[in-house]
Amino acid sequence: PAAYDSAQGKRVVLYFYATWCPSCKVANAEFLASPEKIHEDVVVLRINYNDPDTDQMEKDLAAKYGITYQHTFVQVDSQGRELVKWNGGGITELRANIK
Repeated sequence: PAAYDSAQGKRVVLYFYATWCPSCKVANAEFLASPEKIHEDVVVLRINYNDPDTDQMEKDLAAKYGITYQHTFVQVDSQGRELVKWNGGGITELRANIK
């Protein structure tokens, strides 16, 4: 919640991942290695989708946005409404899909 609140005024993308997901690991590494390639007004918030330590808030977010598998991105507006959803990819796909 604090990360979401601090992202107000920026474009917010929820990144639903799992620690065991190979493609999520690649995307995570790319995001961490090249944050300058992500627009300054974009915040990517990682949501643990499906691990033993996934908490209830993360499960509720997954249910709210109809997430059925990991490596799914959802851009939301300031009210939490879904703007666009896509599966897979890294920074290139993020830049191509974000509104």
